Amino acid sequence: MPQSQPKPQESPVSLTSPSAAPKLRHYIATFKERGNHIKSSRYLNALMGGDFEQADFVETQVHMRFAVANFSRPMALLMSRLPDLSDRLPILENVFDEHGRGKLGDGHDSTFRLLLERLGASRAQVEKCRPWPEILAYNTSLAGTACFESVHFGMAVFGMIEDLFGEAAFVTGESIVKRGWLPKDRVVHYPLHATLDNEHAEGFYRYLDAPYESDPKAALDIEQGLALGAHLIMTFFDDLYRARHRRAN
Repeated sequence: MPQSQPKPQESPVSLTSPSAAPKLRHYIATFKERGNHIKSSRYLNALMGGDFEQADFVETQVHMRFAVANFSRPMALLMSRLPDLSDRLPILENVFDEHGRGKLGDGHDSTFRLLLERLGASRAQVEKCRPWPEILAYNTSLAGTACFESVHFGMAVFGMIEDLFGEAAFVTGESIVKRGWLPKDRVVHYPLHATLDNEHAEGFYRYLDAPYESDPKAALDIEQGLALGAHLIMTFFDDLYRARHRRAN
């Protein structure tokens, strides 16, 4: 009897791969492809295309710091609304990452401040900055979502923001180097987010997979939350681009 050939080992397939993904991941992939969010961003296009002056870019980043420093706060509020400890853990890990996993010097606000300093923003410029209303609108929207919308809606909003910001972080980090503003080994914050935020998005999406499959009302909430998350983060970038010439009095 001929010896049977060993079965070839199957390659692991990512949950983001359409062939293996739960129903929600198919929806997300289609939503992102249709939205073409990163390539249609005025902010990111100007950054990639060389149409963004360094001083204007740095000014927008100085104001963006208020969103970076704030992001974990509404996320923690949303986490507190999850009744099961096991569901809270991935979001708790996310919040812990935001705080440098206990080392405040590695926290995202600290690494962002370091990047600003390396890009030429003085400590005084950062400290005296008062956030633009566009920043306040973004932060307030996240707080309202975390407090008053359904948990499924809120988790979808934060998941999509993490998802798209991870892609935007890659573009931003690469563009800083390409424009000659910093050498690659001096760019902090963005390279980390280019990978870490994909993991963070996954933590939100995993929570949503089952209800998206089984509960039509939850599925509608999730789809609307994904749409709002994309709208908030991409409008945030484009608002910054429109305000790039603005300077404090």
